[in-house]
Amino acid sequence: MFVWGAGNFGQFGWGADHLGEYSVPKRNILIEAKMKEGVFGGEDAGLEAIAAGGLHTLFIDEKGTIWSCGVNDDAALGRVTKDVPDPEKPGSFLDIDELTAVPHPLQSLVDEKFRAVRIVAGDSISAAISAEGELKVWGSFRATEGSLGFSGGARYEFLPKSILELPHKPGDSEKAVSVVSGNNHLLVLTTHGNVYAWGAGEQGQLGRKILDRRKIHGTVPEKISLGVRANKAVLVGAGNYCSFAVDEMGEVWGWGLNTMGQTGTGVLEPRSTSDEIQSPKKVEALSKKALNGDTIVEIAGGEHHTLFLTSSGKVYACGRCDTGQLGVSEENEEFKNRPNPDFVDVPIEVEFPDKDDPVVHISAGTHNNMAVTQGGALYAWGDESQGELGVDEQEAKTPKVVVRKDGGSWRAVAAACGGQHTLGMFRKKT
Repeated sequence: MFVWGAGNFGQFGWGADHLGEYSVPKRNILIEAKMKEGVFGGEDAGLEAIAAGGLHTLFIDEKGTIWSCGVNDDAALGRVTKDVPDPEKPGSFLDIDELTAVPHPLQSLVDEKFRAVRIVAGDSISAAISAEGELKVWGSFRATEGSLGFSGGARYEFLPKSILELPHKPGDSEKAVSVVSGNNHLLVLTTHGNVYAWGAGEQGQLGRKILDRRKIHGTVPEKISLGVRANKAVLVGAGNYCSFAVDEMGEVWGWGLNTMGQTGTGVLEPRSTSDEIQSPKKVEALSKKALNGDTIVEIAGGEHHTLFLTSSGKVYACGRCDTGQLGVSEENEEFKNRPNPDFVDVPIEVEFPDKDDPVVHISAGTHNNMAVTQGGALYAWGDESQGELGVDEQEAKTPKVVVRKDGGSWRAVAAACGGQHTLGMFRKKT
């Protein structure tokens, strides 16, 4: 694991002596030491997945164990870190910095033999899916006025809990396949192509109307229809306050906050009194037909912008663009002629320096982005406040190289953008 940006609250998982800021990627020596000890599943076993939240970090090791570090005020770490008895000193408690700034496994899931394959981290909400298709959720959903909690009355879930009850018919059990997170909402895709959404729904991100006086109702998982009930989904994605799904026909659907065109569905109706898309609406510019047979395979969104990755390795972007969030050159004719100087409401292709090296993975932070290529390069663009770009620049209007494809000692495997911190999984070149 490499880390950069702000680690002031233990998000780097490097211990209490490394709580500062890094403007370029740094090797997490503590994680490396654990790899050498065989802690993650045998000699030199490493990591399988990473997730960066608002102020916390999750990762999965090669045993399928989830580890967490960072802020735990809203239970985002999936374990108790306050007033934990010291087994070696009766009457004493373990140091809280040691419990939050250093990664620890989610022991309750280890005890359940929960073999994790997917993890996501929002502002203060976290979720995971097991190899058996079981979903676990922990932390807390937050609304504008503070912690919203869960429909069962719990303000915080410090330990992972099963929230979504899926139907189990004889010989046909529905399971969770994928989970994505906005700041304070979750979307889950199931084996049956159903999409469930729950959390804070103040900006329409749940695809249903949530009354102000009944905000807690949003924390009950409900199924979303993509146009017609029979339409099945194959992919889900999320921005901070908006949601997306791709159906079996390759159609992309977006809903939620659209103040700056971040859903990609075009401008809102002139008579609209809302900045929200209340129910799923087609992103016409990204249909399989519009992309000449290409399809969207990954979607990642920030505060007011969204990225879309295609099966051929192209990246499209829409939304806010005043500080380089979209990575589109000012010379791009479509971008140059945009009706509004502050945003783009229909996705535009992002161009990368190496056109022969397709992108295979994307991640979006608040105002910044990361893209990993097939050749192991890592690109960054957008804006930063605490070094989260990793290129030693405060703003990058077009993709800049963080890890190069040719030369160098490392190849990028994955990247995760958090609130103001970024994680990278890099593999040593042989």
